[in-house]
Amino acid sequence: MKDYHYEYEHDRIYCYPGTDVLVNKLEIRNRDDLFNAERDITGLRLLQMKEKPVRGKFDFNRILRIHKRLFDDLYPWAGKIRTVNISKGNQFCLCQNIMQQMTELMNELSDENCLADYRDKKYFSERLAYYLSEINAIHPFREGNGRTQREFIRELAWHDGWLLDLSDVTQDEMIEASVESFNKDYGKMTSIIFCNIKERKRKTLR
Repeated sequence: MKDYHYEYEHDRIYCYPGTDVLVNKLEIRNRDDLFNAERDITGLRLLQMKEKPVRGKFDFNRILRIHKRLFDDLYPWAGKIRTVNISKGNQFCLCQNIMQQMTELMNELSDENCLADYRDKKYFSERLAYYLSEINAIHPFREGNGRTQREFIRELAWHDGWLLDLSDVTQDEMIEASVESFNKDYGKMTSIIFCNIKERKRKTLR
C-alpha cells in the first residue's frame, strides 16, 4: 500500500536541529529509541486509563487532557494544539482553524447526547466511526493523534454501555479506513468498529 508518511511545516519548531526527532523530555536523539520509549510509556498510560479514565464532558477539553495524560512524560507540548500545518497524503486541518472545527464537532456530538440514546449496534458503530474519522481529519496534535482519538472514542463507547477494543486492528487497516473516511466514506471505519465492539455488562444494584 502507499506509504502515508507525515509532511510538516517548520520542523525546527518541534524537532532537534537538522533532524526529524521530536524534542523530548528524555533528551532522546535517536528516532528508533524515541519510538520505543513512546510506545512503552503510552502503552502503560493507556492501560492505566482503562482503570481510571479521564473524567468530565465529552468535549475538546477531554481530548486535550487525554493527550496530556498519554504524552506528558515525553513532550513539553502534550495536551496542546499544534502550531504547524501537517499532511499525510491529505492536508489536515490548518492549525489556525483547529479550535473552531473541534468546537463545532464536539457541539455536534453534544447535540446527539453523546450517542447515549443509540442502542442499535450498527448505527452506533456508524456514528462512532463518523466522530473518530472527523477528529482524525482535524488532527489537532503534532504527534499522538491516533492513540488520543481512539482512547476518546473508547471512553465514549464505554460511557454509552459498549466495550470497544481496537487493539487487534492493524496499522494498515486503520490507515486505509482513515484515508477513505477523509473523503467522507466511513464504510471501512464503521466495519472496523462494528467488528470490535460489544455491549458491556453493567453492574446491577441489589
